[in-house]
Amino acid sequence: MEYICPKCGVLISRDSKVLLWHLENIHNVIKGRVFTEIVRCTQEGCQRTFSGRTEQFKRHLSSHLGTNDPYAQAVAQHSDDDLDDDLPENIENNVAEENTVMWDNFGEAELKEQVVMLVAGLLGSSSVVHSTVNHVIEKSASLMEDVCDYVKHKCRQFANAVGIPEEENTFQKLLGDIDAIPQPFKSMDTEHKRKKFFENCSSFIQPEQLPLGIRYIQCNDRATGNVQQIMKTVSYQYIPIQTLIKLLIEETDLLKLSQQYEPSKDGLMRDFHDGTYCKQSEFFSSQHTFKLILYIDDFEVTNPLSPKSGTHKLGGVYFKIANVPPRYRSRLSNIYLVMLYNASDAKLFGFHKIFAQFVEDMKLLETDGIDIQHDNFYGNVKVSIAQVVGDNLGIHSLLGFAEGFTANFPCRHCKMHRNETKRALIEEKEALRTPENYQHDLNRENLQETGIKSSCVLDDLTHFHTTSNRAPDIMHDILEGVYPLEVKLVLHELIQKGYFTVDQLNARITSYNYGYGDASNKPCTYSVNQLRSPDGSGGQNAGQMWCLIRHIGVMLGDLIPEDDPHWELLLALQDCMDIVFAPVISRGDVLFLEQLIKDHHMIYLELFPERHLKPKHHFMLHYPSAMHLLGPLITYWVMRFEAKHNFAKRLAHIVCNFTNITKTLAYRNQMQLCYLVMSRQTTVEREFEVGPGTSVILASLEDADVIAQSVEIPLYDEVYRAHWCKVHGIVYQENMMVVVDKTGDGDPLFGKIGVVLSVGTSVFLVCDLWETVGFRQHFHAYVVQPAPAKNVCVVKPEDLDVFYSLHANQSYAEEDRNYYISMRHK
Repeated sequence: MEYICPKCGVLISRDSKVLLWHLENIHNVIKGRVFTEIVRCTQEGCQRTFSGRTEQFKRHLSSHLGTNDPYAQAVAQHSDDDLDDDLPENIENNVAEENTVMWDNFGEAELKEQVVMLVAGLLGSSSVVHSTVNHVIEKSASLMEDVCDYVKHKCRQFANAVGIPEEENTFQKLLGDIDAIPQPFKSMDTEHKRKKFFENCSSFIQPEQLPLGIRYIQCNDRATGNVQQIMKTVSYQYIPIQTLIKLLIEETDLLKLSQQYEPSKDGLMRDFHDGTYCKQSEFFSSQHTFKLILYIDDFEVTNPLSPKSGTHKLGGVYFKIANVPPRYRSRLSNIYLVMLYNASDAKLFGFHKIFAQFVEDMKLLETDGIDIQHDNFYGNVKVSIAQVVGDNLGIHSLLGFAEGFTANFPCRHCKMHRNETKRALIEEKEALRTPENYQHDLNRENLQETGIKSSCVLDDLTHFHTTSNRAPDIMHDILEGVYPLEVKLVLHELIQKGYFTVDQLNARITSYNYGYGDASNKPCTYSVNQLRSPDGSGGQNAGQMWCLIRHIGVMLGDLIPEDDPHWELLLALQDCMDIVFAPVISRGDVLFLEQLIKDHHMIYLELFPERHLKPKHHFMLHYPSAMHLLGPLITYWVMRFEAKHNFAKRLAHIVCNFTNITKTLAYRNQMQLCYLVMSRQTTVEREFEVGPGTSVILASLEDADVIAQSVEIPLYDEVYRAHWCKVHGIVYQENMMVVVDKTGDGDPLFGKIGVVLSVGTSVFLVCDLWETVGFRQHFHAYVVQPAPAKNVCVVKPEDLDVFYSLHANQSYAEEDRNYYISMRHK
């Protein structure tokens, strides 16, 4: 039995190296021992998929050595020493022929390419320092020299045994070829050589170190032992935006995806191009315009609780391209660094100096654009900033608004006084900031009366204005602002009423079954002091808080009487979040959300008359109008941007050298991007993966006739039953719940996954349909039950309207036999 090429079906010899060579050179799906796209196994009906490095695929191929395979029989019956002599003749000839083709095409250039990929991968890792790279290269070169010397020794022994004179020309050429093998490391064996090499590499964009000004620092004079003040040039790191975007468009699939991604045609809003702001802009509505979502934030690269906290605080500016669907934009490899600076320098010199070069380059991108030469596009594309996102402090600092949220005018969207914001229930349209009143207030130069501290450097761009930047920060506003405050207020009141104790609360939080999708975000327990101090730290991160708010209804609902006013406050906030976090919304949802926010704020003020609305409560009033302009707000949240900081944080912890930490981090970040581009791992079309499993006859499965009819294959064909599959980063496996359709009343229709099947190039979920009883507001969850009569449906994961997986839980009440499913959004 031979290997089958998963791309063209050609039979390949049993040598797995030949199959990999075939995939790399014939089908171009391997680059530097890394798959550039997802590849299925297809051996013996196996449909498992592989991506990333090829080693796992090679190990997997060995599992398909069957007992009827003549090569496997030879391995079982003979020792290693006499195996080659006893191989079946047809296998031996096949291997020899395929290996001849492979190694005849392998030369010095191919060997050097593997070395470059090795070095780029090491330098692109956040866990490796330069000394480790030197050590790996040195030891690898030494190992190769030893291996080559050993091979030469065995060649000489063989020549002596068969009577070949050592001075024979062919034999001397063979020894010379062996001597040349270790040489590719010669051009990469020092840090200086590596930097020079990658400076000339088309996939690497060298960060530019740009000066900001002069500052005085303390320096110890070793001769006298005295401390002196010396001048130092302050700089920051900038990745040329023009070169970066050109590389991304020409070397990845971003252009192809942007051409396929079109505005919604059913009246629903799914992304930026469905909002009125984009539709009314001739520039942004053009298909040949690339729209950037810019992100700015400060972050610590050292322990934030250490005495040095703040000393090495950095500011980062990233962007992602809004032309591709949101499910691709969430990948960290599709979030790109553009600037890195010291946070203290931003306060000293201001954002006008830091963003000066970036703004000049963006002006050229808006007017002249970039000439693109791509496989399916030759032309010019223009680029501009669609929205700037970040936490409220970072956005206010960049846009020039008051950075203290106790200011007279704390809102960047409207001119409402802080005394009014404490009781405001709706957005006042006449108070919204417009280009005209913003310019008038800016000219007044009065922070106390306008809330404007300075102009915004980005306003120099033609297609961006501060007042049109309406994207809110829903992660910090709700998950790290409003909800942590209100959940502690409400839990404290419920405990005071005697419904449960702190110990009971923590027992529920600890023992609750959150399901596979939320297991990694399991909330922490609360202490008595935390509940008594609601304005203090929330004790949860954003992911944990989102998990808690969605499950707290089923977790505690059985302990709380119906219509408890404090419990109703949390339910009202959940109603708001159902729309705020929804990836697809309608115009009706926008109007409904406005009323929900008003009701929520009203309940809050009634229950806690001694308190007032926080600034983040006020920011929620602007959510409906922001949705109307920009589409779903979930596409602008900063959760994934903040995850991008982890690379710099980990690398700084590993390097432990802060002399010019921004230069180190920017360079290594670009090396990571270089490696991803060289290995073609920046491609965004890795839509699915299939896990391990077994090949079975379809007829052996339960409900095989229904499956065969839905999948449209014969009943006695072989199919691959996988343990799990992953589609757009979402894992589906047995016993998970998914939304397969809608009921006649508009409620979601749930199905429990029974089997995950891979047939050809498609993945199918075989689900047992459950009965949706209705929505129970007190638990803020759908009541479901297994259907009385078994009913099976077969769906593709990519066809699901609600793409994430769910979990059905039972209430803690012993008499309640229902199951409850908490949704993530409307």
